[in-house]
Amino acid sequence: MKVEAYDDLDPTVTEDVHPHTFVVPGMEVRAGAAQDDEDGSSEFETRLIPSVQYYQIDLGPDSLNKLHEALKPFIAAAQECEPPKGGRKARAK
Repeated sequence: MKVEAYDDLDPTVTEDVHPHTFVVPGMEVRAGAAQDDEDGSSEFETRLIPSVQYYQIDLGPDSLNKLHEALKPFIAAAQECEPPKGGRKARAK
């Protein structure tokens, strides 16, 4: 059986294609517990919570280079760090 991988951005590319996993930061809106206002009414409080979404994509060399080029200014401004420890997701409070 022959298995071919296709570049998800350019399906004509099948050579040297590998899966790449990456994380995209974002903000999630959460509704908090109701709070009583002065007039006795209750409203839900909303707040932004930092979140991340994991993605996987199959890329060939040219597409991977395009991704690296697009990320260059962000990587240049960032500080290198260790990956998060453990596989547990943070619990919502």
